Amino acid sequence: MVSNEMKMVIAQNCQEYEAKYGISMLSMGTLSESCNNCKNFIKGKCTKGLFDEIMETIRRN
Repeated sequence: MVSNEMKMVIAQNCQEYEAKYGISMLSMGTLSESCNNCKNFIKGKCTKGLFDEIMETIRRN
């Protein structure tokens, strides 16, 4: 299972990130930039297929 912190880092490094909500509330804890708050993250999976690739890049660095 991937931590919420890792999902935040992945979202911050994803060029395809699109907030589910019209107003981006980056300073709000539950509405911060995270995979969980991305339009492309459905049922725990990235529909763009970028999640694993970005996570692997982050882990290497």
